[in-house]
Amino acid sequence: MAGHLELVDAPDGGYRVLMVDGDDSLMGLSRRYASVDEAVQAVESLREVAGTGLLRQGSADRYALLESEEFMMDRALAGPAPARAEVQ
Repeated sequence: MAGHLELVDAPDGGYRVLMVDGDDSLMGLSRRYASVDEAVQAVESLREVAGTGLLRQGSADRYALLESEEFMMDRALAGPAPARAEVQ
């Protein structure tokens, strides 16, 4: 049951890579990349890690850390937040 990788426009700008299994179910979602070239380079790295990398046991704390770092990276890629009007 072969799957595929799918390059998609991210709704908040940039690009993401989806990992989809043979039943067309989402297995993984990449972080956001600013350009197609960055996303393609990330896929090349993913293929290297998937083919040779070891599977290690992680923790909930590690997951939370990586998730918060991705949120911060996504905010940085999105650029400055729009100015807010002060309500009095």
